[in-house]
Amino acid sequence: MSDSNLAIFLSEINQQLGAIYDEEILALMKSELSGQSDSTALLQASLANEKLLSYVKGQHSRVAKYKRLHVGDALQRRQLERIPQLGYEALGDVELNQLYALAANLSNSCQRVRLCAYRQPTNCSLRLIPDVQKLVQESTNLEEIEYYWLEWRRAAGLSKRHQFVDFMELYQKSAKLNGFVHAEDFWFRQLELSGDQAMKLLNDMMTALRPLFIQFHAHVRAALRKMYGEQFVPRGRPYPQHLAEIFLGNAFRRPRADWFKDMPSPEWGLANITEALHRRGMSTTQRVFWNVAEYFHGLGLPQLQSALWSNAQTVAAHNEDECWHKAWRFYTVSSVNFSYCPLNDEERFFNMFEAQSDLQYYQASAAQPTLLREEPFPNFGDALGKCFSLAASSPPYLRKLGLLRSKKWLDPSARLNRLYLQGLKVIFLLPVFYVLDRYRVEVLGGHIKADDNEAYWRLTELYTGATAPRRRSNEQFDVPAKLLMEVDDQYTSQFLSTVLQFQLYKHFCSKTGQYMEDSVHTPLDLCDLSDQRELGPSIFHAMSLGSSLHYREILQQLIGTKEINMDGLLTYFQPLHDWLIQQNRQNNVEIGWI
Repeated sequence: MSDSNLAIFLSEINQQLGAIYDEEILALMKSELSGQSDSTALLQASLANEKLLSYVKGQHSRVAKYKRLHVGDALQRRQLERIPQLGYEALGDVELNQLYALAANLSNSCQRVRLCAYRQPTNCSLRLIPDVQKLVQESTNLEEIEYYWLEWRRAAGLSKRHQFVDFMELYQKSAKLNGFVHAEDFWFRQLELSGDQAMKLLNDMMTALRPLFIQFHAHVRAALRKMYGEQFVPRGRPYPQHLAEIFLGNAFRRPRADWFKDMPSPEWGLANITEALHRRGMSTTQRVFWNVAEYFHGLGLPQLQSALWSNAQTVAAHNEDECWHKAWRFYTVSSVNFSYCPLNDEERFFNMFEAQSDLQYYQASAAQPTLLREEPFPNFGDALGKCFSLAASSPPYLRKLGLLRSKKWLDPSARLNRLYLQGLKVIFLLPVFYVLDRYRVEVLGGHIKADDNEAYWRLTELYTGATAPRRRSNEQFDVPAKLLMEVDDQYTSQFLSTVLQFQLYKHFCSKTGQYMEDSVHTPLDLCDLSDQRELGPSIFHAMSLGSSLHYREILQQLIGTKEINMDGLLTYFQPLHDWLIQQNRQNNVEIGWI
């Protein structure tokens, strides 16, 4: 039953939070548009965040009281649950300031750390990205490659050892002060899963992924052995992480077929979408914006208003690889804004599908109160956006646009090249995400010490099949060097989002008959969702729910199942999996590692 006093309280909370959120969003958007160099805008965002923390702290006792009384209807109780928690602010002022300083120092280390150049001890101005990244990508000197791998971990890892230990201890204390008996539950709170539930879900997925992963791993290890020799890449052992990172990193840098040893069909090459965009005259962001808008309208989603583009703003020119189209949601007014990059290439083209998916999401959920307007877990909306981007990358759709002219891109050989490249980007990342969260969960649970470097490498070798170029003991510490995001961000939401995009894609393709199981004529990787209008109502409804329900309930309504699973991803990559098995057998490639 609805409670009138609670209704008034929640109305006030929604109004105040919406106003504070808008202050922060306006500041962040201003900073983005100016090229991320506007110190005034960043200060305004910081002040808005401080205002949010102060407000949440001031309402904490009233929120706790209403929760304790168990009053209100289901929607009111759901809003109570979605009120921001105190989080770190439950700590005392001294410890809180210490934790913020540690988090900032650890998270910003990859931007601040400078490395000395190989055999140039007086030149210590190199950044990891892009300076060192470019050097090792182009180097054939194994000693130089190993030097930078070790030097980065010395500078960004070992030097942060005590800070990481102190941070994890304060995190455990924060969890306890927020009412969590187990710190692992606090870690996964944004997923609304307990630590045990989240880890079981992840473990089940890793088990399902393993047959495909070990075949792909074996193939890449054999390719590395051809490149560097058996002395550096021995049979039956984990491959060297510093060499594998270069090989896998090629997949993210506008790749060419000749970069990879043993690509399925090198003679077929890879499609150059950037070149095709310019050939077709789709080289302005405005034209791409409206092409993509028509794509979503063809799915049965609402037509975007012309004012969205006329009010859109261009991002100031800076590093092209860091510029992305973005939708901006506001809470006190029912409108969204859009910022875009003044360039057009393959990456920005597919990013437009993700950005417009966010536009649709923000507009659909606008009817929800502020507390329920967010996605049900971080990166849930990202999974939807990447699902549409994945669908837009299908050769049949690209042929419709005239970006692929030849039918050869529908041939199984050309498809294998595409799946191979996508697999390098997706399949090898998931075990890394898993290890980074598994390690920190083991620390929070008290099973290992925060600076147990040997435990970190045991997990890394077991799940990723990678090893350090030299033995790493507890005299070193490598974890912070791998955490290139916020040190307290859990990677599980990224893991789940990556898996969910394929699950959504398979469901939508099956529902429209664009994919049929066991049919050679309708494989999942050739599914084209354009103009499938029957999809729109269910997608719009799921988006409109915001976070008013747990993500499992939203998935149940959207795709008929509550749990995220690997089935879509495994189905999508099945042709590649079959090819890998055949190739590994044919070439007598060893599977797995000791």
